Amino acid sequence: MQPFTIRDIQQHAVVNEQSVEIRLALPATPLKTQQWVQHFCALFGFSLSETDWGADRFQAIVTSQSQDASQPCNTHFQCMLCIEWLCEAIWLEPVGTQQSPNTVYQYLQNARQ
Repeated sequence: MQPFTIRDIQQHAVVNEQSVEIRLALPATPLKTQQWVQHFCALFGFSLSETDWGADRFQAIVTSQSQDASQPCNTHFQCMLCIEWLCEAIWLEPVGTQQSPNTVYQYLQNARQ
């Protein structure tokens, strides 16, 4: 059984000033974190790169093809996926000047199962 669905992410995503918070339970172990991230990437068509582990955090760059066919120049959508246990938070931060938290949020909301 998978830990969450696209709908779970969509219902628990909240736009903040600089990020999109995903208000779901945090994975409990490094293995569960890897499984959570792989499942998240599979659901939303992201590829995972540049992972970084800290004492209380996990960060990775996730990249996907743009879902908006009207923007042929914007072929890749990138954001930083952050999981921090001290903050008890999961969030996505846009990468680059062309993206905003609202763009990330809309991307998540437009995903289909």
